[in-house]
Amino acid sequence: MQTKSNAYLTVYLSLIFGIVLSLLFVFVEGAAIGAVRAQAELVADLGMDSIFAEYNREILEQYELFFVDTSYGSTNGGTGMVEKHLADYMSYNLVPEQDLHLTGASTLLELSNPYLEIEEVSCASDDNCMVWKAQAVNYMKAVYGGDLIARVREQMDTVQSKGLIEKDVAGEIAAQKRAFEEALTKKGIVEYGAESEEGYSYQKVSGLFDKIVGEGIMTLVLPGSASVSGAVMDTGPYFSTRSKNGKINRGIGLHEGADKPDGVVDELIYGAYLMKMCGNYSAPKDEGLLKYQIEYILCGLRSDAENIRGCVERLFALRAAANLTAIYADSVKKAEVELVSTVLCTLLLVPELTELLTAILLGVWAFAESVVDVRQLLEGGKIALIKDSGSWNTSLSGLLSGSLSGSSKSASGLTYAEYLSIFLGLMNRDTKAARSLDIVEMDLRQTDGNEHFRIDRCMDYMKVNFGFEDAVGHDFVFSKKMCYGAETF
Repeated sequence: MQTKSNAYLTVYLSLIFGIVLSLLFVFVEGAAIGAVRAQAELVADLGMDSIFAEYNREILEQYELFFVDTSYGSTNGGTGMVEKHLADYMSYNLVPEQDLHLTGASTLLELSNPYLEIEEVSCASDDNCMVWKAQAVNYMKAVYGGDLIARVREQMDTVQSKGLIEKDVAGEIAAQKRAFEEALTKKGIVEYGAESEEGYSYQKVSGLFDKIVGEGIMTLVLPGSASVSGAVMDTGPYFSTRSKNGKINRGIGLHEGADKPDGVVDELIYGAYLMKMCGNYSAPKDEGLLKYQIEYILCGLRSDAENIRGCVERLFALRAAANLTAIYADSVKKAEVELVSTVLCTLLLVPELTELLTAILLGVWAFAESVVDVRQLLEGGKIALIKDSGSWNTSLSGLLSGSLSGSSKSASGLTYAEYLSIFLGLMNRDTKAARSLDIVEMDLRQTDGNEHFRIDRCMDYMKVNFGFEDAVGHDFVFSKKMCYGAETF
C-alpha cells in the first residue's frame, strides 16, 4: 500500500516539475528577449547621443547654437553620411569587448543591426529658416529672460504710427522749391539772391539743400578720419541665392515639441540676437568676411561700402522725417521761420508766397539737422527719435547762412546700433532670416575645416528607424527621435 502511495507522489511531482520547468523556460526566454531589447534600445540611444555630440563647434563658438553639420567638413553632406556615422558608433556598442582583443570572447546575446534608416531630419534652413530662428529665440529667452525688446518696440511703434518710413522729405522739399521758383518766374523774378540785413537769402537756403542732395549723404556725414571697410563678397555661393534657385537641402521643418517663433515679440528677439552676434559699422566683426554684417542683412549688397551707404541713406531719410515731424510741432521754431519767410518774401516782392517759403525753410532745416544727426551717430553719439526743442544741433541763423555746422546737445537718445535694431524690426522677416544665414555661412567658411560649409546641411533633430536581430532570429524593430534641448523620445 505504501509503495502505491509513493508511486502516486512520483507521478504528481513529475507533472508539477514539468509545468514548473516550462514556466522557468518561459521566464528565461522572456528575460533573454528583454535583455536583447534593452541592449538594442541602449545601443540606439548611445549611437544617437554620439551623433548629437558631433555638433559643429564653430556654430556654437560664434552663434551659441547647436547643429550637426551632416557634411562633417567635406564637400557633400546628407543623411547618408549621418547613417554611416551612426552605424559606426553602434557597432562598438553592439560588441563592446571587441576592442579588448580577448581570444574566444563572445556575447550570449549576439545582437546585430541589419537595418538602419533616418526617416526625418530638421534642417536649420527649413520653413524659411524657422528652425534656426527657433533655437536663436530660445537661446535669447533662456540667457537673458525678461523683455529684451521693450525700447525697440516702443520706437518701432512711433516710427510706424507717424509714418516716418514712408515720408519722402527730400521729394517734398524739391516739389515745394519748384512751385516757389515757378511762381517767381511767372512774376518775372529771376534773381533769388535778395538778402536781409543779416545776410539771409532764399538762394543760400536753396543752395544748401542742393548741396546735400548733390554731394551725397556719405560725403557729408562720415567723420573726417573715418575709413570704410573694403570687404567684398560674391553672393552666388551663399544661402539666400541658392534658396531662390531651389538648390538647398530640405527637411521636415520644425519638429514636434519645438516652439515656433511667432509674432512681433519673437521677431524682435531674433533681431536682438542678430545685433548680439553680428558686426556693424560701430562694432565691426573683424574675423568675418564682411565686417558690417547687420548692414548686409538690411541691404543685401556685395560690399561693406555699399551696405553702409544704403543704411546711412535709410537712416538719413528716417531722421529727416522725424525732424520734420518735430519742427512742425515746435511753435517757437515755426514762429522764427515764419518771421524770416515774411522778410524774404517782402524783399522778393511776393508776400503771398510766405506760407510756401515757410514750408521750404522748415523742410530744409529738418534736412540739415538730419545731416548733423547721422554724422554724430556714426561718431558714436546718440540722437532721440523725436527731438524736443532744446536738443536741436543746428540753428536757423546757420541754415540761412548756408552752413551745415552743428554740435551735439544730447547725452541721451538712440545709438547707431539701436537705429539698426529698428530697421531690422521693420524689414521683411523672410529676407532678414535668409540673409542672416548668408552671414553664418560667410563666417564659418573663414574657419579651418569649414571651407565648404552650408547651413542647409545642418540639422538639430532626427527620427531613426532601427532593426535589430539576436542570435536565435528574434527581430526588434522600433523608432527613436532626438533633438537638442530634449531627451530621446
